Amino acid sequence: MPKGEQINASQDHSWAFPDLLTTFKKKGYEFVFFDGLSKENGQVALRHDIDFDTHLALQMAVIEKESGIRASYFFLLRSELYNPFSAADHKNILAIKALGHKISIHFDPTLYEDFHAGLELEVNAFNTLFNEKVNIISLHRPNDFFQQFNEPILDIEHTYQSKYFRDIKYFSDSTGIWRFGHPADSEEFAANKTLHVLIHPIWWMVNGENNIEKLRKYFKQRVADLNNQFCLNSIPFRQIADQV
Repeated sequence: MPKGEQINASQDHSWAFPDLLTTFKKKGYEFVFFDGLSKENGQVALRHDIDFDTHLALQMAVIEKESGIRASYFFLLRSELYNPFSAADHKNILAIKALGHKISIHFDPTLYEDFHAGLELEVNAFNTLFNEKVNIISLHRPNDFFQQFNEPILDIEHTYQSKYFRDIKYFSDSTGIWRFGHPADSEEFAANKTLHVLIHPIWWMVNGENNIEKLRKYFKQRVADLNNQFCLNSIPFRQIADQV
């Protein structure tokens, strides 16, 4: 897939998610967590930042489990789009952990005047919610300062440290486009170099011809879900649900 082209699992099924995983496996790559990166060749740290939906994340986690692959999932604790404290999202995240994947925090440092104190707050909450010791986090939409911040925070590593972000080749499907070219088209892949690959479930678990169509479809589904929740929780709303 040419650099900058939209991810398109509908028209080009060869790059649908299960086939993408198979591409790495056929090349002989070993999927490891970040603390398992120990070789210059043959390893891939597969990372998922969950910005929208834990249901889509669980769908992706099941596919990976069926492929014999483990990945790292990072969740926002302070999101307007999902809530790890809610029954459904909490259940989904625990299910992803039970499948053998790594779960941790997708941390937004800009929410706090003191990001060290903010991370400590979130780590304590995450450990309580999921009985999971946090040893690495992913930063949410990091600005230039945090992309260059090469030290652990509270002795907790993050995925933008040089050893994960610059010393090995990094690929991302952020915005629904391979921002640094398709991994399988890279010189590093051809040479079997160790890779860091960030994939967002929304671009792969929602059908559509391109990233914009996928967002439209997903948005409509979320509106329908919200309508249903209003109906479940408000008798008066049921009288007008078909009109809004």
